[in-house]
Amino acid sequence: MNRYSFNTEAEALELLDALELEQGQTVSKDIYGIMVWGFEDKQVPILDELEQPTFDEDGLPLVDVIKGTTYNVDVVWKNEPLEEWNEFEVFPSSPSHTVS
Repeated sequence: MNRYSFNTEAEALELLDALELEQGQTVSKDIYGIMVWGFEDKQVPILDELEQPTFDEDGLPLVDVIKGTTYNVDVVWKNEPLEEWNEFEVFPSSPSHTVS
């Protein structure tokens, strides 16, 4: 699986549209699957003065939301990725991005 990060949604959609997939289709002759994540927001815990997580009155952790800054797309290619996608490829190290 390859992850691609784009500065704008329009930039990503231009390459996605070039794949000529039917509406809602995520597979083609070149692709096993596509997952469009879009701008992924992250939640980070709100810490107290001792750098410990804080909780609300129901015991749920308090978090801040950090808005995503890149428009992300995962593609599982059947062969080599199309060359025009190469400049947008990133290499995340998170365990949730691996395929078993």
